[in-house]
Amino acid sequence: MKFEDFNKWFNRDFWRAFKDRTFPISVPDTPAAREAMVRKVYDSIISARYAPSIPEAEIVMNKGYGVTRTIPVFCIEDYIVFYFCIKELEDTLCGNRTPNTFGGWTLGGKLRSQESIEIESEATEYGRYSFNPDAWRQAFGEFNSLLFAQIETGAYPFILQFDLSNFYDSVRLEILQRWIREEASPEKGWVNTLLFYFLNQWNRRNTGLHPQAVGIPQDALADCSRIIANYYLQKYDKFAAALCAKVDAVYFRYADDQMILLRSTESIESLMLLLTRKLDRYGLRVNQKKVDLWEAPELQAHRCRSLQSIFQKTGDNQNPELVRQFVDAYILIPDTELNDTWNSGLPLLNRLLWANLESLPPDIFSTLIVRYTNEVYLLRADHQKLQRVYDLNAKATAPIDLKKKLYALTSEKVHNGFHFEVLLFARKLNDTALVLHTEGRIQEIEKQMMDNELS
Repeated sequence: MKFEDFNKWFNRDFWRAFKDRTFPISVPDTPAAREAMVRKVYDSIISARYAPSIPEAEIVMNKGYGVTRTIPVFCIEDYIVFYFCIKELEDTLCGNRTPNTFGGWTLGGKLRSQESIEIESEATEYGRYSFNPDAWRQAFGEFNSLLFAQIETGAYPFILQFDLSNFYDSVRLEILQRWIREEASPEKGWVNTLLFYFLNQWNRRNTGLHPQAVGIPQDALADCSRIIANYYLQKYDKFAAALCAKVDAVYFRYADDQMILLRSTESIESLMLLLTRKLDRYGLRVNQKKVDLWEAPELQAHRCRSLQSIFQKTGDNQNPELVRQFVDAYILIPDTELNDTWNSGLPLLNRLLWANLESLPPDIFSTLIVRYTNEVYLLRADHQKLQRVYDLNAKATAPIDLKKKLYALTSEKVHNGFHFEVLLFARKLNDTALVLHTEGRIQEIEKQMMDNELS
């Protein structure tokens, strides 16, 4: 491969992904320096001197109850290699999509959004670390629209929902490599070899001298791993969709979250028997603690569909009457009921965050500010949400000291994903004291994790 053919993938779209990122990574500043970096990586590949580095840093996020999700941050050289391999193999990896499945959109692809992109799930939260964070939300909006459009016809009274246990950590690399080798064109064979050299070796801090045989990274720029993970499910998707069609059911999937729309419950055991056996062939397991059978009205209530539908069209969230209608209905939900809804009602707050809240009466506005400055919301917020909450709080009749609260939370909490978001927020605000404090806490947490590994 000539350098020009290698370098063509590293345009502004690639480098833009590293701008204003919360995770720590050293990236060349000028176009000349960037091209020099790409050439350095190209030369190392051509001369067979390339070797994956140990991740520069790790972002740890709280999945709930203190359970940690670790997100590695690769060096820029490794991101260049990873991105190059996926772009070269993209036609193979992103083709053959089964209808109603989402996760395999291309690195540059943008999906049509039928719902507000403020709707978020755990998967879209992970997508905050990606080349195109909006695409994750747009894909989830498309998934929601198609799913509930089918449910609202009344033809499918029951919905079976389940996901996979430790999906990314369970992908068998030898199976994945064989499939890509069989389906990609022969001239891409060396790209496939390079990709799996990286995937086998990036985690050697934990595997030692042994190549990694199972698992793909949930890395800080999540799109490359997303595409590989989605490809790993494509054969299963075709099987699942065909199996569901035999019993007049409809199969949906977003990432590893699966929904099956059913006309009756008679075929559930047979479906799960065959689906779980198929997944087992690929080393995958259904998370038995997250298998739910919903009746359609029950799922619609759980997802707060009647409330979400108030903002149907673009611009509805700027209409004072609709905003008031949404907020009034939201506030009337008792806390106990709200906690039982999807993600404890946080998607509703996210849906309102960018709405015309300034049009609300002061007392109602203040009620919302209390919820936005609640610890639970702040800990899940990225730097853009923190900025919006900061701006809204400043307009309240009795604003809280948000900087003081963030200072206290960063002092107390130990999952540094939150700290990196606060750090970028503080830098954009030019708050030197909060910047220095948060940087210090990140260093303390990193030392704590390293000391624990060495002890």
